[in-house]
Amino acid sequence: MSELFTFLAQAPGLNASGWFMLIGCIGLVCALCAFCFWKIMTEPKPSEHHHTPLDIDTHDIEQ
Repeated sequence: MSELFTFLAQAPGLNASGWFMLIGCIGLVCALCAFCFWKIMTEPKPSEHHHTPLDIDTHDIEQ
């Protein structure tokens, strides 16, 4: 594991603040994605304001 840290520390073009920003941004995006999935999957039974296409009366079949 220490070889990995040594390699990352010597990687050209990305210093410690760059790695911090990279890991922080990727972590933030993953956390936001997980939060959104959690909110969608744990939603209780749909309330009355959720309609399926069959529940919406468009009056297009009337003759």
